[in-house]
Amino acid sequence: CHWCHVMERESFENEVIAEILNREYVCVKVDREERPDVDSVYMSVCQAMNGQGGWPLTIIMTPDCRPFFSGTYFPPRARYGRPGLEELLTAAAGQWKVKKEKLLDQAGQIEKYLKSQERTERQAEPELGAVHQAFRQLADCFDSKNGGFGSAPKFPAPHNLIFLMEYGAREKRPEALAMAEKTLVQMYRGGIFDHIGGGFSRYSTDGQWLVPHFEKMLYDNSLLVMAYIKAYGSTGRKMYGCVAEKILEYVRRELTDSQGGFYCGQDADSDGVEGKYYVFTREEIREVLGEKAGRDFCRQYGITGHGNFEGRSIPNLLENDNYEEICEEPWGNGDHGGNICHGACDTIGGRENEECRKLYQYRLDRARLHKDDKILVSWNSWMICACAMAGAVLGEEQYVDMAVRADAFIKSHLVKNGRLMVRYRDGDAAGEGKLDDYACYSLALLELYRVTFRVDYLKRAAAWAEIMTEQFFDRERGGFYLYAKDGEQLIVRTKETYDGAMPSGNSVAAQVLYRLTRITGDVTWQKVLEKQLCYLAGAMDGYPSGHSYGLLTMMDVLYPAKELVCTLSSGPDTERRRKLAAQLANLAVTAEGLTVVVKTEENAREMERLIPYTKDYPVPDTGELFYLCVGHECMQPVPQLEQLIEKL
Repeated sequence: CHWCHVMERESFENEVIAEILNREYVCVKVDREERPDVDSVYMSVCQAMNGQGGWPLTIIMTPDCRPFFSGTYFPPRARYGRPGLEELLTAAAGQWKVKKEKLLDQAGQIEKYLKSQERTERQAEPELGAVHQAFRQLADCFDSKNGGFGSAPKFPAPHNLIFLMEYGAREKRPEALAMAEKTLVQMYRGGIFDHIGGGFSRYSTDGQWLVPHFEKMLYDNSLLVMAYIKAYGSTGRKMYGCVAEKILEYVRRELTDSQGGFYCGQDADSDGVEGKYYVFTREEIREVLGEKAGRDFCRQYGITGHGNFEGRSIPNLLENDNYEEICEEPWGNGDHGGNICHGACDTIGGRENEECRKLYQYRLDRARLHKDDKILVSWNSWMICACAMAGAVLGEEQYVDMAVRADAFIKSHLVKNGRLMVRYRDGDAAGEGKLDDYACYSLALLELYRVTFRVDYLKRAAAWAEIMTEQFFDRERGGFYLYAKDGEQLIVRTKETYDGAMPSGNSVAAQVLYRLTRITGDVTWQKVLEKQLCYLAGAMDGYPSGHSYGLLTMMDVLYPAKELVCTLSSGPDTERRRKLAAQLANLAVTAEGLTVVVKTEENAREMERLIPYTKDYPVPDTGELFYLCVGHECMQPVPQLEQLIEKL
């Protein structure tokens, strides 16, 4: 965050403060990506003591990790009524020497309060009232002019948009889809989207998506791919498919490890200046592209003499009404040098966008961005989901291949002694896997099963979900803890349900349990799912819009479900079989509430072990048969999928 960087420069590089810290304290800097459990526990301390939390999080604690002071940003010395870190550290060290018992008692009271909070958790029955309330809450704060919710700063929150699209489809409420579409369009038009190199920045500092905080994160771009793919599947509007492909091309080119894993992201700063890498003057554009092409580009992308960001310009399409046609132009900056708008876009003009390619190379030569090259299981899992969905809906196997390679990376490098690790970097895997790792990775494997129908993905997803349930689930009250029962124990064991920048591990776990229940029919998964949904329903009471990803699973169980079983005769991997598999994968991703299972002679034995009810579905001697159930009503099998399309 911005203030984290400020405090790092102002205080932790300050020799006077460093001398106090090294003399009086044992200093610990926590990477919240690697230790979300530590961040969660001590953030709850800050919220309990101060009424609010935030980053940078500053905690002073006893040697046994019991906190007695908390806060967020502190300047190096007192100013504007805010205490300075130098005075604070000196005073706390003095108090520890002369009034230690008082501080220990204070730490004990805080710990007691945090543990008491767990006993206040309530359960409730899942109901559509919460779903409708969430829609109303989002509608009440929707910005009808610029898209998004509330005022500046604006965050993409793709799971909110996915919820709105799902809600609109199930309730036949076109206004819900319109809210999501308006936001997706305006985000693409704004400067938060990198029109030169692809991908989205973290958030917009203003209300119209023009000026971003220029940091790019893997998880944001993963979830945004999923939102744009959902919109493309719902509307058929080519622009959404193109935006998704441009994000994925950015990820392939700049955030993909040679072995297939995905890096965390790129910093906002280059040469110590935020945004320097991304902005241009009008003169630079003309120098790179030539007078006429430069003038046309500046007019198209809002590059002006006075600029829109500190005297320079962020390329954007906010004033350009031809944004949809521009999006569908052939575009690509990768080393393949081609057009990435494959299945989703028509070729307009028949050539690569040469201007973007030149400006992209100019940016690289002018300044470099620092890359956070950690590879995190949870974030990689979201990108696996995104790639798998994009591949199925856009009909592009290359994206499914990206997902398969990333899964192979996790399987090879981030599993030790049968358990998941948190991160990999420079040949080293470290950190005990947390709830998000197990939940997101299980979901990624289920997504790969959904688009490939390879039984191994389903088997592995179930195995990781079993460990997740055994190690993290609270069987008494429901809900999943952030860290495992055999992991390092902190002062309290917390749960998180709020779907913030990313969906919470509890929301993702619910989706995993739901999919395993629908696919396998196993009552064991059903029982855990029921308890989990009651826990989530209680947690979202009063503010369901803050739990939009959890509400996706709530809708899955509250609206009629559809199950499609395809039994396929044996034979060579013909073009007909490949086309059918692609069609089924597309339906599995785009049709609301649909679960698809494919049984063949080759996988029959494994399918019957994992999904016992498939024993009752014989494999035909030739061709295929399709069995569809909607709600509690099952139809007679039919030999052609086209006979069921309307029902699906």
